[in-house]
Amino acid sequence: MLGLLAQIGPVNGNGLSQRADILIGEYWTLTRSQVYRELHALEQRGYITAGAAGPRASRDYSLTPAGAVAFREWLHAGPAHEVIRFPMLLTIRFAEGLDPTRLRELLGEFATGHHAKLAYYAQLESDLRANSEDSFELATVRFGRLFAQAVAAWLPAHPPLVPPVFADVDTTATTSAPALQPGAAS
Repeated sequence: MLGLLAQIGPVNGNGLSQRADILIGEYWTLTRSQVYRELHALEQRGYITAGAAGPRASRDYSLTPAGAVAFREWLHAGPAHEVIRFPMLLTIRFAEGLDPTRLRELLGEFATGHHAKLAYYAQLESDLRANSEDSFELATVRFGRLFAQAVAAWLPAHPPLVPPVFADVDTTATTSAPALQPGAAS
C-alpha cells in the first residue's frame, strides 16, 4: 500500500482500493477491508497521514517521510517467498469430489475466460510498447502475458492428465470442449 500511495499520491481508501484493482489486481489481491485495516495500521505507525474528513467522512491518505523510508526499505529487502494462489488449481486438486461433467464445464469456462485474459494482456502489452515509457509497467504486463501463455499451453494437457474426467469424451473431436483441445489455446 505504501508503494501505491507513493505512485498515485493522496487518495481515500475507496480510491486506493479501486486503483489497486487496476494497477496490481491481476497479481495481488487487496480486499476493501484489508485496505481500510492497513490504512489504520500504517497511520498508527506514522507511515501515512490522513487529511481532513470529506464527504461521508472519507479522508485522503498521504505518505509521510517515515512511510517513504519504510517503503524503500521494504523494496530493498526484496520479495517474500512467493506462493501461487490459483483458484482453478485448487479446484482441480480436489476435483475427485466433482462430477466429471461439472469439472469439464468449469475447465471450459476457465479456458474461455483465460483466453480473453491472454488477448487482453497481448493488447495491453502492444499498447504500452507504443505509448508508455514506464519499463517497469511493461515488464509487469509482459509477465502477465507470458503467464497467460503458460496457462494456455497447460489447458490442453488435461485430458491425458486426468483421464477419469475425460473418459466418456472424445478429446480429439473438435465439438467436445474445444477450449481444451490442443491448438485451441494458442
